[in-house]
Amino acid sequence: MPEQAIKDKTAIVGVGWTAFSSNSGTTVANLAAEASLEAIADASLTTRDIDGVITYCFQSDLFTGRELAQVLGLDNCNFLVNERLGGGWACAAVAAAAMAIHAGLCANVLVFRAMNGRSERPALDPQRTQAIGPRQWTAPFGVYHAADTFGPYVTAHMAKYGTTNEDLGHIAVMQRGHALLNKKAMMRKPLTLAEHQSSPWLSYPFRVLDACLTTDGAMAIIVSSSERARDLQQTPISIMAVMGGTLPPEHPWETNAARAAPRLYHGAGITPEDVDLAELYDPFTGMCLLHIEGFGLSEPGRGAAAVRAGACGLDGRTPVNTHGGLLSEGYIHGLNHVVEAVQQLRVGGVIDDYCVGAHDYDRAHCRQVRDPEIALVCAEAGDSSLLLRRT
Repeated sequence: MPEQAIKDKTAIVGVGWTAFSSNSGTTVANLAAEASLEAIADASLTTRDIDGVITYCFQSDLFTGRELAQVLGLDNCNFLVNERLGGGWACAAVAAAAMAIHAGLCANVLVFRAMNGRSERPALDPQRTQAIGPRQWTAPFGVYHAADTFGPYVTAHMAKYGTTNEDLGHIAVMQRGHALLNKKAMMRKPLTLAEHQSSPWLSYPFRVLDACLTTDGAMAIIVSSSERARDLQQTPISIMAVMGGTLPPEHPWETNAARAAPRLYHGAGITPEDVDLAELYDPFTGMCLLHIEGFGLSEPGRGAAAVRAGACGLDGRTPVNTHGGLLSEGYIHGLNHVVEAVQQLRVGGVIDDYCVGAHDYDRAHCRQVRDPEIALVCAEAGDSSLLLRRT
């Protein structure tokens, strides 16, 4: 299989976000508009330049691209996508934007996700989880919560490799440490392994502190052609390769990443050893672990040891979830993983006021990875993924 024809033909040129909170006090429309306008300004563009809008949701919490186009007064919108596949589409949304641009349909595509995921989240109601479609095999047996959906992947890993919940706790502690250096993170209180181990069980093998946050907020990015990106304000972050489909795993202790990753790396013409940092979808600690192994950042069964040894820390071999991830920064259905990768790759190494220059790596204040060039981003269960490169 050759390298992808889309390799390095498009780039992320702008990012924006709102504050993350438990109660935004405003509408999803306002959140979407705020993050989108920030991303447009970050790219040194105007609303008149945006001619495509892509978003995604889970179940019924969708604020559509058409609605946002109306709110922003977009006059020239050639391409709209509203997908209902949840966090599995976080990277596929970016891939769809890149393909629309590469095909000549659009010049600048806005990708956003906006949600009052905490303040407007409906109570868990088994009646809402109808036993239709794929749910006919799960809902009748009490699988309503995401922890019940993803738990079996991790318990299978435990059975094969001897992984423990304490191993998962090291991931939670690591990511909380990264979040302490992130001014937009919701969770900025230090976390110890003992606190993780004493937190209540949610659904085995996950404790409460193994689970991601629920969040009000919005994220947005702008994708343009690489040629056009060279004339814009920010350092273009090139889209090297994309995977946007589902390749069912061969083994119960793996996610889709195990089969998708080789195709992603081949499409970019690189290997896992070339990845400088990884932003991996982490609805639960155990899924982050499976992604570490599935994308080849450690040998199978050795992901927990890699985390304990510091290989996934900010100064490790391959830093993982440098913003704190969905566990500690916030849960915006994974689009915040893409934004973090862009921030890390931009020339200058300035993520926020704590990082005053490319060579300031005071870990008491700064989460900037040392001179990264290539970032891996994956969505839920490895359903979609991206490789990004600083140009």
